[in-house]
Amino acid sequence: MARIISPQYSTRPKVCAFFATFTLSRRVPPATPSFYPIFMLRQRPPLAPISGNRGPNAELTPYQRGIIYGQKLAGSSARTIAGLVNCSKSTIRSTLLKSTERNDGKSLHRSGRPKAYSKREERKIIRIIRTKPKLTYPQLKEEAGIDFSRRTLQRLLSVYNITKWRAAKRPLLTQEHADMRLKWAKEHGIWDLDKWKYIIWSDECSIVRGSGKERAWVFRTPSQKWEKQMIEPTPKGKGVSVMVWAAFSGAGGRSELIILDRDFESKKHGYSANSYIDVLEEAIPTLWEPGFYFMQDNAPIHKAKKTMKWFEDRGILLLEWPPYSPDLNPIEHIWYELKKLVYEVNPDIDSLSGSEEMVREELGKALKEAWDRIPQKHFDALWQSMEDRCKAVVEAKGWQTKY
Repeated sequence: MARIISPQYSTRPKVCAFFATFTLSRRVPPATPSFYPIFMLRQRPPLAPISGNRGPNAELTPYQRGIIYGQKLAGSSARTIAGLVNCSKSTIRSTLLKSTERNDGKSLHRSGRPKAYSKREERKIIRIIRTKPKLTYPQLKEEAGIDFSRRTLQRLLSVYNITKWRAAKRPLLTQEHADMRLKWAKEHGIWDLDKWKYIIWSDECSIVRGSGKERAWVFRTPSQKWEKQMIEPTPKGKGVSVMVWAAFSGAGGRSELIILDRDFESKKHGYSANSYIDVLEEAIPTLWEPGFYFMQDNAPIHKAKKTMKWFEDRGILLLEWPPYSPDLNPIEHIWYELKKLVYEVNPDIDSLSGSEEMVREELGKALKEAWDRIPQKHFDALWQSMEDRCKAVVEAKGWQTKY
């Protein structure tokens, strides 16, 4: 016969008595699935109702404290009330003693654990990150001479709404560049829309196949991170690219999207002033009229003597342009829309096979069609933003802006 455990040797007699009753048979049943539910507490299934019973050492809710106050007023004893709310008599007494201090039965504020840092250390940390924002957490702890955890440091900074962010990428500027940008922004910031609408904004962009594809998102658990179906593969090496040129103005509308041809007579067989002049010969007659200004940045092919002479011979006025100022050129924001729309025009552009020249030709066709699909309201919003762009440069004292 199986051994029977006597209740007198246990601190939990009800459990042991139940166990003894169950084991009165000659043989203890094997550990089958039907055996375990009797002795093991099963986890609550997802979305199942939560038990109203109070857990051990759990804090009383305002509702439970209300029951205690009400039962006391009704004349119930502490023992009776303790049975109703499943707690000890000492808890009932302390709850009643603090009843006048609580508001609607809510818990009183606790002072909590003392901070691991002093006010002086807190001010020092904030002062350091204001002057050296690119420090890492270990560097910051060493600089401030503190030894508490990174999590404590993060909580401290969160009080000031400071978190660690990836730094935005912008062109490198010197003080001279910033001064020139600031001067330009102050001079042109007083222009109204009637002046800005007659500026022809132009630019080139090298578009690589796949650059406009949106990042893939997947539903997964943390452990599935590296499963094959959860990964978005990227092609090896640099993909097929196309250099495009375009321009637009508020008064004259947009140009055609033009694919630049390489100049194989140049030293590196790249894009030269000759390539650029071929584009201008094709596009400017459809865009420029007397009273318009043409904007181009300070790229070498734009500032070449041959290019400048081309504009001078035709009497085309150029807008003076500060160095390293893509944030002031509204057409820069069109390229993002163009790259996205390519996948609406040709969703299978990434899977095209064949020679590099054939893929480049198909990509060029898709880009031209995508250019025509960009809504006119995007162009209008961009050239009308010039007042805000100039204002942002002035506020930044010539340094980088959000644009």
